[in-house]
Amino acid sequence: MEYQIGKKIKELRKYWHMTQEELADGICSQGLISKIEKNEEIHLSAQLLHQISQRLGVSIEYFFLESDLPRLSYINDICDQITELIRSKQYEEAYPYVKLQKNNPSFEKKPHLKQFLLWREAICINYVEKDKEKALKLINEALSYSKTGDKIYSLRELDILISKAIIYGELNQWELARELYTKILNYADKLPYLTDRTIFINIYYNFSQASAKIKNYDHALYLCNKGITMCKEIKTYYLLGSLYYQKAQILYDLEQQVTADVIMNYKQALWVFENSNDHKNYEDLCNKLKSLNIELSLS
Repeated sequence: MEYQIGKKIKELRKYWHMTQEELADGICSQGLISKIEKNEEIHLSAQLLHQISQRLGVSIEYFFLESDLPRLSYINDICDQITELIRSKQYEEAYPYVKLQKNNPSFEKKPHLKQFLLWREAICINYVEKDKEKALKLINEALSYSKTGDKIYSLRELDILISKAIIYGELNQWELARELYTKILNYADKLPYLTDRTIFINIYYNFSQASAKIKNYDHALYLCNKGITMCKEIKTYYLLGSLYYQKAQILYDLEQQVTADVIMNYKQALWVFENSNDHKNYEDLCNKLKSLNIELSLS
């Protein structure tokens, strides 16, 4: 227990106002949780620690930050590759890769890995097969593998809920999307520990879009600005160009004319797309500006 795992578990449990019985429910005995928190000499398996970490809303790595972590396993490499393909919207390439792993025993036997594949399969089906109802069914099935309690959601579960809200929006069910984004942001704000704050950028961007669709423009602008600020704070291009683009669109919808603020945000979006080598969004925005008879120079 050189990493003080028991102390960290107890701190998180108290943060969530959970009893030892609530933390142990369906995982192990309350007595074992008590021994772990007291750092007694017991065998704590990786599977047990994973289950506890999921219920507490953190990744297992949280307990080992004071020391070097072992090299990622091939399973983590697979998950990372699938995630990267989907994040870059290469759904056609990701889909067969996801289907291949469904026959991998390592994924079938582990609930958290099965949850991952169901989630990624849902996203691929949504964009490759255009079957949103099937995608929503798979997302709900993925959420059924959750190991957290009723009081919290893990980081992955929040990501899965974001995917669900995005599909609601694509179905023009914007009020349902807004309600779900509100829930997601509320739970994300409560997470005591985050190694990757880009989840907030993702929430702000998509929640802003939902708010704009129901014409709550003030809230949409507020969320865009929050997202832009966080991108700058953590020095990432992730969704920054899209946030500037969306902000320009919202301002245009508000004013019904091309103002200096609209032009400035379009220009910022173009700059980010160009410097992050996001060629598709760069070209799409250029075409959009042509349709509005706007000529922008990046100089």
